[in-house]
Amino acid sequence: MPKVRTSDGHILSWDRRAIVRQLLKETQLSREFYNIPPISEDLAKEIAKKVENRIRRMNLKTLSGALIREVTNVTLLEEDYPEWRNISTRAGTPVYDAHLIDIGDGFEAKENANLQGNAETSHKKKADKISKEQYLLLLPPHIADLHLKGDLHIHDLEYFGTRGFCQDWDLRYFFYYGLMPDGSGTRASVAGPAQRPEVAVLHAVKALGSAQTNFAGGQGYYNFLTFLAPYLEGLEYKEIKQLMQMFIYEMTQMMVARGGQIVFSSVQLTPGVPKIWRDKPAVYKGMVTDRRYGEFEREVRLAFKAMMEVMLEGDYFGKPFNFPKPEISIEKEFLEEDDEIRAYNRLHPELPTYDELYDLAFELAAKYGSPYFDNQLPEYRGGGEGISCYQCCAYQFASTPDDADFEDKLYFRGGKHFSMGGWQVVSLNCPRAAYKAEHDDERLIAELKKLMDLAVEIFKIKRRWMDIIIENNRMPFATQRPRDPVTGKKGDVAVYLDELVYIIGVVGINEMVEHHTGYQLHESRDALRLAVRAMTEMELYARELSEKHNMTISLARTPAETTCQRFAVADILHDEYRPYAEAVVKGNLEEALKRIDETRDLP
Repeated sequence: MPKVRTSDGHILSWDRRAIVRQLLKETQLSREFYNIPPISEDLAKEIAKKVENRIRRMNLKTLSGALIREVTNVTLLEEDYPEWRNISTRAGTPVYDAHLIDIGDGFEAKENANLQGNAETSHKKKADKISKEQYLLLLPPHIADLHLKGDLHIHDLEYFGTRGFCQDWDLRYFFYYGLMPDGSGTRASVAGPAQRPEVAVLHAVKALGSAQTNFAGGQGYYNFLTFLAPYLEGLEYKEIKQLMQMFIYEMTQMMVARGGQIVFSSVQLTPGVPKIWRDKPAVYKGMVTDRRYGEFEREVRLAFKAMMEVMLEGDYFGKPFNFPKPEISIEKEFLEEDDEIRAYNRLHPELPTYDELYDLAFELAAKYGSPYFDNQLPEYRGGGEGISCYQCCAYQFASTPDDADFEDKLYFRGGKHFSMGGWQVVSLNCPRAAYKAEHDDERLIAELKKLMDLAVEIFKIKRRWMDIIIENNRMPFATQRPRDPVTGKKGDVAVYLDELVYIIGVVGINEMVEHHTGYQLHESRDALRLAVRAMTEMELYARELSEKHNMTISLARTPAETTCQRFAVADILHDEYRPYAEAVVKGNLEEALKRIDETRDLP
């Protein structure tokens, strides 16, 4: 037998026992991921003997660990052990494909508009490819097939087994405990609570930069200006504007996020101190003080004005700032001023009014289109009563007075704070549900609910896998518990992981109703009614699933720039659904059909 070039970089003599050891060790995962026992030693020896005989017949002059593994996997498949084969499979990429990634082509080259190609991007894409293959192999085959066939889409699949999705942070946490970027205080330097405004701004920046190492999606701040305002007390407008400029430039000049990109970030902005916060204690400089946030109305208004003006000016080249995304909260209390605010305005005529500040946000929207407007006016949003924010452009998270710790979080008692975010997003191919329903309303609803049930299966797997990650301390920033600056004891955990939400996304509602009724949403009231009914049924079913499975499940409009393309391509590739898809997909269908055998990245 020829010498073996091993996967860990050595050249060794042939040893059949190495195959036995590999099978015994690696198939231990089958109990964890497939709930089946690992291979027995006798069977492993039998498989190894068959592999050896097969390789002998090849008369090879050179032999690699990778080739031995492939022969072993083929043998496992022939013996009808697909789960063990999945675990033993080598996740990777052909050398040619790896080269294309290095030069900015090939695998998912245009998948993320926020990535500007560099060496770090190449490294990320290679890691992404391996991770996606790994998780598809470890997922139950019927779940993996649903993703691959395009019935549904597991977002950020490359991070499925290692990270949560997105997180909206409570700045008070860092202003009380300080900044521990690595989550443990062992590698990075630890900073105490900020005492000066410049340091507070830098801590806010670095916290989001650190957080993105533990999450797959966006990072943001809820109620950003109100919590920052105490540090701005007494500053002139010019100084406040400089600090807002500093924050924005710092956030858009850190090319350190996943794959060498800017941190995907957002800040929720209100033109004044929300009523719910006016009488709550200000938390800053490592203390829960006897000051109240309502005392800093001036600072919030001036900071809002400053941030809008900085964003309107753009950068040195006149470009808009892509991040942090300004999420402008539209709330009744800022549209209809109460007696307290009217009296405040009379005492401070030099300050901009809420209307004037909203006008600046509208001007920014007209110039660059960068703001997101968070409409908290409808009753279901609970404006003024609870806590609500948007994250990653589309996902709404909330905390209400019904929550057990709501009051403690408002007052930062025992370090309790608001922790809002998502574990995972799974989007549904709604047009395909319509194709299967064959114009039957009840079947359509049933197909959508069936997909939601499958999404819940994925959520359960996600949480089980993430529990393993947490047990192994692989989310240190999110699970950190810094030293309390007052008591000296271990403080509260940064992220309440049990409160993270599971998100079911809908994609292609317009095409769904177009196939089902013959009309798009804007063309027929019947089409619109069907869409509203479907969404309502799904929302109610999401609540039912939440109670049944003891997890918070929300329905969302997925920002599916690439997912919708993937669904459309999957439907066109499917023999049964292709005629239906060709009738409703948007884009350049003629060009797409010409190129579909060459590439899946179609116009």
